[in-house]
Amino acid sequence: MDQALASLITSAAGTGAPTLTSSRYYGAATLPYTLPNGTQVMYLARRILPQASIYQSVRSYVVVDGDRLDNLAATYLGDPLLYWMICDANNGTDPDELTAQVGRSILIPLSSGIPPGARNG
Repeated sequence: MDQALASLITSAAGTGAPTLTSSRYYGAATLPYTLPNGTQVMYLARRILPQASIYQSVRSYVVVDGDRLDNLAATYLGDPLLYWMICDANNGTDPDELTAQVGRSILIPLSSGIPPGARNG
């Protein structure tokens, strides 16, 4: 396996996503997959969505027109990259889906510390 490629994947091609402590992929394993032609491709191990009950909710928020989950995470959790915690706390996988319906009530979890089990199942 090419070390440069593994390094690129681990660093999320410059975004730092798997290496930032706020990332849902922080600490995720990098695994190889061998294509039929023998070429190895690196990928991040699958993340299993945790039970929403592991999050302590701080408040309920009613979605208004134009809301985006990254902006809500920045406002209520202090970091836009923590949008995934709001998804998890609401049993959601698509951030846009959580804010698509005006008037929908979503839970905003406590941001102080990521609960055990939130990452990688």
